[in-house]
This record gives sequence, structure tokens and C-alpha cells, in this order.
Amino acid sequence: MPQQAFITGDKALDRALSTLANKTAEKAVTSGIRAGLGELRKSIRTQINRPSVRKVVASRFKRKKKQGQTVAKVGAGVGTQKKTDATRSRPGKGISKQNAHWYFLGTVDRVQRTTGRRTGRMPPNPAVRLGASLGHGAAMRRLQTKTGEVIQKEARKLKGK
Repeated sequence: MPQQAFITGDKALDRALSTLANKTAEKAVTSGIRAGLGELRKSIRTQINRPSVRKVVASRFKRKKKQGQTVAKVGAGVGTQKKTDATRSRPGKGISKQNAHWYFLGTVDRVQRTTGRRTGRMPPNPAVRLGASLGHGAAMRRLQTKTGEVIQKEARKLKGK
């Protein structure tokens, strides 16, 4: 029977080992969540038939260390903020982050303020809801596989040391 040795009492060593385990777990979970977000994003984009609207669907992953919170979002206009291009060829061209809610939530019958001319309405498009419900299973599978891959990679690194 092989002998086992236990080292106890060194508080610095105990802290270092627990920190290493926490960081490895945090890295694995973070990678898994990001992979799952990617699957959801892809699934939502497949439900949209307009290229300008497809670009609006993005994801965001942010960790607030001081508050101990992690925020993960997928949807229309949730990606990183970019400065708007002042040299656009003409204003009002396509759907952007600023007006994506028109496409997804729809609008009522609208009229021009000055002339009273009717400008129509937009029906709501349930692409985010449909894409999220259809891609939920694939996102969870991707999250689990990616987390497992990262844990195995970290374990191989530790064995090599």
C-alpha cells in the first residue's frame, strides 16, 4: 500500500493552494460562460433575416470584483460602446444599436409632426425570444464542454510542473 504524506500548518502554503484552486475554477467557469454566450448569440442571429439587424446582436460579460458580481448578457445592443461615425453617407440608414428596439419591440402607427403624413408602423419581431429558447440547450452543452476542457488543460499544466 503506497504511503501518503500530508503537509499541514503552513498557512501561506494553504492560502496559495486555495487561491490556485479558486483561480482555476474561476477561469474555467468564465470560459464556459463566454462559450455559452457565443452559442446564444449565434442562435439569435439565425432568427434575424436583415443583415443590419444581425450586427446589433452582441454579448457582454463583465465581472465587478468589488461587489462580487458577474453580469452576462446577450441581446440587441448590449455589446461594447463604440463612438458613432459622423461621416456616415446619410442618416437614418438601417438599424443600429440606438434604434434596434424598433425592430424587436415594434412601433405604433406613426405620423410626421409637421405635415401629419402617416409614416407607418413596424410589427414586433420575436427573434431574441425565439433564438434564446431554441439555443438554450446548445448553449448549456457548450458551457459544460468548455468548462471541462479548461479544467483538463489546467490539470495537464499542473501535472507537468
